[in-house]
Amino acid sequence: MTSASQTPPSASFTARLLLTALVVALALFLWAVRDALMLAFAAVLLAIAVHGIADAIRKAVTMPKGLALALGAFTIFAVLAVTIGLFGAQLASAFSSVMDRLPDAWARAKDTLEGHPLGAALVTEIERFTSGNSKGGSFREMVTGAGGFAFPFASGVTTALLVLFAAAFITTSASAYCKGVLTLFPKGVDDKVGDALDASGIALRKWLLGITVDMIVIAVLIGLALWLLGVPAFIGLALIAGVAQFVPTVGPLVSAIPGILLAFTVGPMTALWTALAYLGISQLEANLIYPMIQKKAASIPPALTLVAILAFGMLLGPLGVLLATPMLVVVTVFVTKLYVQGTLGKDVGVPGD
Repeated sequence: MTSASQTPPSASFTARLLLTALVVALALFLWAVRDALMLAFAAVLLAIAVHGIADAIRKAVTMPKGLALALGAFTIFAVLAVTIGLFGAQLASAFSSVMDRLPDAWARAKDTLEGHPLGAALVTEIERFTSGNSKGGSFREMVTGAGGFAFPFASGVTTALLVLFAAAFITTSASAYCKGVLTLFPKGVDDKVGDALDASGIALRKWLLGITVDMIVIAVLIGLALWLLGVPAFIGLALIAGVAQFVPTVGPLVSAIPGILLAFTVGPMTALWTALAYLGISQLEANLIYPMIQKKAASIPPALTLVAILAFGMLLGPLGVLLATPMLVVVTVFVTKLYVQGTLGKDVGVPGD
């Protein structure tokens, strides 16, 4: 006979079924709100940046933590405000020049490329990619129709404001939010997850510092090269190249396209030298600048970064591409701390150590 203290098989099966259903429902819910989760992650990144500046300030000057956090946030917004105030009109003019010149640049590039069989095939593929059956003026129509993105841009500004407000709340109450997350885990596990969260914060802080330095260096090098070559709107193009470094490998490749096209408005040889300049600076960054920066930052293998960008982009769209690298940093830290070190017992390094 079955002991009264033993759980009936039917009850055990029902409990497992309910647990499975709960896990599936939770997974579906998280998938449904994935965009909100990624925006929350972006807010966490911004909060980590504020904390990093605050810690640097407190190392230099003794002051209360709250005041240091306020100064850290003020520093970020001050830099943005000064940049916009000093260069806003010039940058707006540069971007406008880029958009105004791109159709003519494409027409000249097309005329040059169509003089060669391989170039003609490339033109055909580009036009097929941009607008299916379009001919001749497809690129011009695509560029001049940029006004249709006004509403998405306004939506993006609203989203950015929400991220800023969320980052402000996280910055002032970071420990409370971490404790709230850890209460969801059983005793014993919460300590390990908390350790992984702390390591993730350190790794993200070092990664942000490294990528910021990288973006500034690339913007300066690209801007200088384009200025020497006489490429129009070189300030706007340099800014695009610098910002594009936030998405490694893919970003620099995309940022080179408008620069090369605008170089065609000067001449085919200028376009060739511009392409070589982008290629040379990209190789210099990949093989010298970035490795030097990452020696003191969170280092992730480039091949793994590229795979993460493709995977997160396919799963999560543009936000996935934008946040792929910092998300990969967090995933790598958690896998290393909880599985490789905690379960397998192997002594391996954690990004950011």
